[in-house]
Parts: sequence; C-alpha cells; structure tokens
Amino acid sequence: MLTMITNFLYGIFEGFWRRWFGGGFDKLGDNRFVQHIIGFIVGFIVLLSNYYGFIQSLLAMFAFQGLYWAIGHGPAFDMSRDGYPDDEMIKRYKKYFWNKWCEFLVPKDSWYGFGYDFLWMLFRYELPAILISIILGNYWFLVAGFVTTFIYAICWSLSDRNELKRLGPTSLAEFLAGFFSGLLLVI
Repeated sequence: MLTMITNFLYGIFEGFWRRWFGGGFDKLGDNRFVQHIIGFIVGFIVLLSNYYGFIQSLLAMFAFQGLYWAIGHGPAFDMSRDGYPDDEMIKRYKKYFWNKWCEFLVPKDSWYGFGYDFLWMLFRYELPAILISIILGNYWFLVAGFVTTFIYAICWSLSDRNELKRLGPTSLAEFLAGFFSGLLLVI
C-alpha cells in the first residue's frame, strides 16, 4: 500500500516537475541543470524504493532525464498549430534522425502537418521509452511515448475548441505527460 501511495505521489511530483521544466513556476528558477538533478535524485530514490537495483535505477534515470525529457520537442509539440514552418524550424525538425522516418512514412504534401508532427513526437518519446523499459524490465513504460504524444494532441485539440479555460494546452499537456510518464515509470 505504501508503495502505491509513493508511486502516485511520484506521478504528481513528475507532473509538476515537467511543468517546471517546460517553463512553468518561474519563481523556482529555470536552470535546466538544477531541474535535471532534482528530477534525477527524486526518481532515483523512488526507483530504489520500488526494489530496482542501484545500477539499474542509475541507468534508468540517466535515460529518463537525458533522453526522455532533455531532448527537444519544440518543432512538433503543438501538432502543427503554427502552420507551415519557416526554414529555421525545418532545420530543427531535421536535426533529429527520426525526422527521416517521418519523411519516408508521410507523403511530402503532408509534411509538417498534424499527422507528421504526431508521428515525429511519437518517435521522439517512444524511442527513449523503449530503452528505459528494457533497462527496468518494466513493460508498462513501453506505452509512455504513445501516452505523451496523445496527451499533447488531445490538449491542443481541446484548445482549438476553446475547452481549456485556465490552463493553456502546453501547460496542461506538460503536467499530464509528466504525471503519466512518472506513474508508468514506477508501476
């Protein structure tokens, strides 16, 4: 029972941590190194409390902080709400190797649209999720990339329909993506 409560609280922590990492809570500061250290330490302790080994927890948190959260998602996170990207933004898309997969899978006249951005985000989050799942032997985390991508898509769709009153789509998506990613990490 205590482990379930700890895991749920970790999900809540991770939701707030992800929002902080995304630019919320300015009063806490915006030093990415400090944010990663705090996220790493808390996650490491929670993994240890869930009976993962020391090295396993260490590797998982390096992957979680260094790959799952630290890699940029700026080109695609808004699910093409900014319209066709300028040359600078296209460079940001092409910076990542999975962009080639998106270009292969999506017809050229649909590049940088909703489906393209959705697929781009899916690769961006799912590839580190696979690695983390292998490290932990936690197959629930295999769905983390899918969950995060769907959260962003749903939040932006709700925003389009003016159904988000207080929180913007990014704020809500960051909190929910953090919460569910944290929870999936430890269940």
